[in-house]
Amino acid sequence: MVKKPLIKAKPRNHYHWRNDLLLWVLLLTITVLLLKGWHDMHSTFSTPSGNIEVNLDPHLLPYYTLRTTMRLLLGLVFSLLFTFIFGVLAAKYKAAERVILPFVNFMESVPLVGFLTFTTVMFIALFPHNIMGLECAAIFGVFTGQAWNMMLIFYQTIRIVPNELNEASRMFHHGPWTRFWRIECPYSMPGLLWNTMVSQSAAWFAILATEAIPVKTNTVELPGVGSFMAEALTQANVSAVVWSVIALIVNIILLDQLMFRPLVRWVHKFKYEDTASKNQNTSWFYSLIRHSYSSIYMTRGLIAFAHFWVYGLPRLCYKFKLNYLVKVSPGGSAKVAKLWYVAIILICGYYGVLLWQFLPKADLLKMPLLMSYTAIRVFVAMALSVIIFVPLGVWIGLNQKLVKMFQPIIQVLAALPANLFYPLIAIILISYHQSLSIWSIFLIMLGTQWYILFNVIAGVSTLPYNLIEVSRMFHVRGLMWWRKFMIPAVFPYIVTGIISAAGGAWNAAIASELITWGKMTKQAVGLGAYISDTTANNELAQAALGCTVMCFMVALCIVFVWKPLYTIAETKFRIN
Repeated sequence: MVKKPLIKAKPRNHYHWRNDLLLWVLLLTITVLLLKGWHDMHSTFSTPSGNIEVNLDPHLLPYYTLRTTMRLLLGLVFSLLFTFIFGVLAAKYKAAERVILPFVNFMESVPLVGFLTFTTVMFIALFPHNIMGLECAAIFGVFTGQAWNMMLIFYQTIRIVPNELNEASRMFHHGPWTRFWRIECPYSMPGLLWNTMVSQSAAWFAILATEAIPVKTNTVELPGVGSFMAEALTQANVSAVVWSVIALIVNIILLDQLMFRPLVRWVHKFKYEDTASKNQNTSWFYSLIRHSYSSIYMTRGLIAFAHFWVYGLPRLCYKFKLNYLVKVSPGGSAKVAKLWYVAIILICGYYGVLLWQFLPKADLLKMPLLMSYTAIRVFVAMALSVIIFVPLGVWIGLNQKLVKMFQPIIQVLAALPANLFYPLIAIILISYHQSLSIWSIFLIMLGTQWYILFNVIAGVSTLPYNLIEVSRMFHVRGLMWWRKFMIPAVFPYIVTGIISAAGGAWNAAIASELITWGKMTKQAVGLGAYISDTTANNELAQAALGCTVMCFMVALCIVFVWKPLYTIAETKFRIN
């Protein structure tokens, strides 16, 4: 009898050339597609009534999906740049925080139509006779849909870095630059990634609006899934709507599998805890990269670049004494802060006078009643979202198996634009003679609930596992578990979710108080319906008045609600 030689099992993380082959085929395919999309973003554009038309042929949807993906990715890149620059400035410098934080909270709730009305002309002037001007307007719309939320969570997590991590950084004599990249940025990554994922909902909401851009008296539709869906809704073409939803879902799943899920798996290493978690997220694309020979050389290159970026760059700055360019004495810092405040006051005063001259004074008396109707709907929608989705987010976040199961489902549902469901609601309301005044609350919830759910899941997922084990050891259950442990532990994330949801709520109110399907229209009394109606009729002064009044309500919320909540989250509820 001949004995077969024993074959040793390969380690689980073995490398194989087939992984490299598949990886490079995927990377080259993605690169070619992105280059094609980038090239087509630079075609000529002559007249506002030009020849850009959206065809409802389903065979064109793959190309439209590519164009939409380019806008989403570019909007995400600019959002991340904004997040890292202004999030750090707000977290590190008090003078900057006093301006940046109210500005971001304010801009988060400015209606999207307010941006489109005034930015489209500027971008077309920057790129005359080129479709890139319209592309920039659409990308800016995507940016405004997600940048504010991402910056808020980044700012919040930097402010609540545990004291023991800061002490460790001081023991190792880290400078501000090294401390940020070694301590603060890694600690903030899980929350930032989850908030980026939920912000895709606002990005898709913006895509649906910005791919059909008003230019003078005409509307120019850029090739994309959003314009395809908008055209299908305008023509009441049910089959085209279904095809656009399928394309949107496929796009979301591809982004989840190729970008977000690998990143979720990667940032798990930055979770702050003393004991290892039992469950970890998995990603086939992450495993493909990890088990390829190419990853060895990629890792070496990234480590070398990271070492230079974190340690080598500061040494280079000190060597050439570049640090003195940004070094300011305490007295100089106070003077700079005063000049900063004076400049902000003068700029706001100047543009405030110009805006007051532009606004129609006759409609001012209508505003208090319209404000009250819309504000009540928004606050009720947000309260219901908190009551329902905070417990749901905690339940999902405590179990990584549930996170893995629900994450793609929630992401797909969250990315579906809320206004996609409005025509269906319009048909139901008209058929059963229902009032939109009450139902608009639930329509607003479609634009708010995902922010709260994703932020709570992110907060629970980043909790140190040893804290959860301690609560179980002491048999803390029921209301005491919620009051003494879970609510304080995730309170900063709940606050960020509520503030992010508020921005989505005001924008959703504009779309939900006036809904159409073909020739059918349903309208509720409120500030949102006023803005939608005046914008559709090209009454710019009235639309500007509605946006200004909505911004005024947001400013009141910042002073009397959001700032006190931020203070409580930073001082009372933080892990030390």
